[in-house]
Amino acid sequence: MSTSHMQTNRQLLQLVKLRNGFIALQLMVVLLAEFWFEYSLPYTSLKLIIAAELVINLGLFYYYRGNRNAQSIEFLLQVSLDILTLTLLLYFANGATNPFVSLLLLPVAIAAVTLPKPWLLFVTFMALAAYSTLLFTLDHHQMHVVDMQQHFIGMWLTFVLSALVVVLIVASLAQAMRQQERLVSQLREEQLRQEQLVALGTTAAQFAHQMATPLATANLLTEELELEYKGTYLTQLQEQLGLCNKRLQDFRVMSEELKQNSKRQIPLNQLFSQIQQEIQLNFADVQVGYHLDASEQLAVYSDTTLFPALLNLVQNAVQASKQNNSQKIEVSSQIEKQQLTLTIRDFGSGLSEQTLLDLGSTVVKSEQGFGMGVLLSHATLERLGAQFRLYNHSEVGAVVEVIMKLVKLT
Repeated sequence: MSTSHMQTNRQLLQLVKLRNGFIALQLMVVLLAEFWFEYSLPYTSLKLIIAAELVINLGLFYYYRGNRNAQSIEFLLQVSLDILTLTLLLYFANGATNPFVSLLLLPVAIAAVTLPKPWLLFVTFMALAAYSTLLFTLDHHQMHVVDMQQHFIGMWLTFVLSALVVVLIVASLAQAMRQQERLVSQLREEQLRQEQLVALGTTAAQFAHQMATPLATANLLTEELELEYKGTYLTQLQEQLGLCNKRLQDFRVMSEELKQNSKRQIPLNQLFSQIQQEIQLNFADVQVGYHLDASEQLAVYSDTTLFPALLNLVQNAVQASKQNNSQKIEVSSQIEKQQLTLTIRDFGSGLSEQTLLDLGSTVVKSEQGFGMGVLLSHATLERLGAQFRLYNHSEVGAVVEVIMKLVKLT
């Protein structure tokens, strides 16, 4: 069933409340016809129909008091109920000769706004069938009194044309409005996500700027210590500080390239080699299965933000595997039709359905973190024109696919 026609329960409750008013009007018209105009009608049958309609509507009111999503079929049943009860009332009130027969258009109009096209056509057919039944079940004498046959058939044709207008125009307008609402909602979500990313980027830049001075001081202190002490731990400390300085310098270079919107060709061999080096440097205890299909003639056209985005995905895969007491990940690639599919698989416990929907589009709280790395990677890849897919593996773990266009290396 199309989720584009998923409605809230409150809309159905509003429809039920409106029907209460309509039932009151029906009863008033019947009472006026009985006691004021003194028409000869089967009033007992009419009152029983109205009473049954009221009982059903009260039951629907109590059923829909909660707040939940409502399926389109529930709207279909509501509209069908209106057509049925109105047809029964008209049948016992002179059928197609009753001036209120045009009210059968109301359910069609409601269906045009609330239901998808196939069910709208079904409701329209129901209304036309109801009107036709009322017309052709008229007493033979009524059809030929003062040659009223042409008049009744003309009324029927008018109803058919009116129903077609509702189906073609009102339904089209309602669909256009729904599409516009979805577009506005998507734009609003995208704007919120971009604002969130800008805030994260600003915070990262501030921290990087603030870290420069402490790192410089730490480098000076380790140089002083090296003059007095020699040891493995001091050497390792210098290596880690050097790595921090390198990351900070890379961040500055990346920021400068982003300002200039500078892109270049990155050969696949170079990209894969850099990925392997960084994994070996940062995750030496992890067993990585590589299945990389490199080509010396192809490259990706990107900027320096591509590699950190891919490294974030690798880091998340490593964390997911370790959470499941595993030290394995797999990194593979496939080239097909000038398109690279880079796959990163972890051996973790997998992701829930809701997390799969949210991860990458918003900050998600999880056992491994808050999904910030995936969010940043997704935004970066999207900006670079790459596609991002996330799903659970059929056996164990989750899989991330990054699909990028390839260019011939020049």
